[in-house]
Amino acid sequence: MQQLNPRHRQLLSRVFLVIGVLLVFFAGFLVGGTYENSRHTLNLTDFWNVYSLVEKRFVGEIDKKKALEGVTQGFIESLGDPFSGYLTEQERNTLSEELSGEFEGIGARLETKDNQITIIAPLSDSPAEKAGLKPKDVILKINSESTENMSLDQAVTKIRGKQGTTVNLSIFRTGQDKPLEFTITRQAIIVPSVSWKMIEQVAYMEINQFGDDTPMLAKKGFSELKAKNPKAFILDLRNNPGGYLDDVAPIAGAFLPPSVITIQKYKTKKTEEVRSTELPILPDIKLFVLVNEGSASASEILAGALQDYDRATVVGTKTFGKGSVQDIIPLGKGTALRLTIAEWLTPKGRTVNKVGIEPDVKVEGEKTDTADPVLDKALELAKTQ
Repeated sequence: MQQLNPRHRQLLSRVFLVIGVLLVFFAGFLVGGTYENSRHTLNLTDFWNVYSLVEKRFVGEIDKKKALEGVTQGFIESLGDPFSGYLTEQERNTLSEELSGEFEGIGARLETKDNQITIIAPLSDSPAEKAGLKPKDVILKINSESTENMSLDQAVTKIRGKQGTTVNLSIFRTGQDKPLEFTITRQAIIVPSVSWKMIEQVAYMEINQFGDDTPMLAKKGFSELKAKNPKAFILDLRNNPGGYLDDVAPIAGAFLPPSVITIQKYKTKKTEEVRSTELPILPDIKLFVLVNEGSASASEILAGALQDYDRATVVGTKTFGKGSVQDIIPLGKGTALRLTIAEWLTPKGRTVNKVGIEPDVKVEGEKTDTADPVLDKALELAKTQ
């Protein structure tokens, strides 16, 4: 019998995976009572023929667990949505760790942009920042493995690892003639999602993500800062990639009366309003919101709402433009489906997806150890307006 070369074996494996997903779909159709309606639009004769051939003639053992994970992942990837994905148990745990603010890795926030794994921003004082990674860097390879066709969750899982170990990244950076190579040592990363302080007579709060601890910390920060009688308030959402949508309304509600914060539009065209419900703790204070190209998703929702109601002056550069809502749906045995279920709009109905939020006052320039032109401009406006 002729031995199959690796390419043929890989092809047959993919065929098996395609068949596997059809079986999964059949089970769903039967359970949901929709099989009779759906079967008229699916001609499955060829697939059953291929399944029979694979079952009879495929050389090698089939890892059924890996096959099922692969076929499910492949189907979700075929949707063409970079924000939907099948999460293995490890990938789901990685996501949960990140939103908890405690994990082991290099401390860089990633997103998929133009089908490329892109760095939104390195965390302050993280191994990624110390190594020299910058916003908009595109990760071409992780430990010599190409990121082409790699999902965001897969990339994050591969970059994460035990502290003290290293990861090699090949980076494309605009303006460079060839890829940049980085070897970065992973560390334990502990990042509270909210921090605050007074800058002279101006209250300053930074929210770096909307995670598990965000509402509690923000509420504490608002209370402490209000007690200092600030003349203005600066809310820094730069390089905030988003997180839990439920965190946004109570933070917006610190500055707004009970209001619509965002409108979610579903596949059925049904819309649903997300509202703040509590009376504001800082209803009249001058408010400035700092944003940049690393501000995405939930941070754009917050900035967009405050801008729509003319409650804040948005300062910085145009935001990332992620205007979709994902739901994490448990599938059993630790796995989950992250699925885009809606598009979100600002209270005035503005679309943000692939468009972003334009600042009211545009200020270029990145924050460094010695300068912060965006914050400086906000402080200037706070003192003069």
